[in-house]
Amino acid sequence: MTMHYTGALLGREAVIQFPESTAQVSYSVRGDLIWRVTDKNGNVTQGNERLSYLQLSETLHFLNWIEKTGFTVSQIIDTENGKVKAFWSYADELSDRGHRASMFVDGTFRFV
Repeated sequence: MTMHYTGALLGREAVIQFPESTAQVSYSVRGDLIWRVTDKNGNVTQGNERLSYLQLSETLHFLNWIEKTGFTVSQIIDTENGKVKAFWSYADELSDRGHRASMFVDGTFRFV
């Protein structure tokens, strides 16, 4: 894991609510992310990822990981205001930009 600073996020569990899905996440103190996502249709996916993590302030955290499928996630988590700004990049054979597509997604964040 690439880690700069250690903050109030690591070693905790949280729920992130996105418009189309809900993620239950666990951030280990060693820099592992265990996640379980349920989409709006009830489909569940899960994984265990290695984080790159940077604490931006007492309440702002930047995370990045690349899943085995190549799905790439970057997030800025604001623990004080309960907000997440995520950037997702994924395979898209129809794209003329390296066969990848991307999108920003806003969510809410809360510790459990």
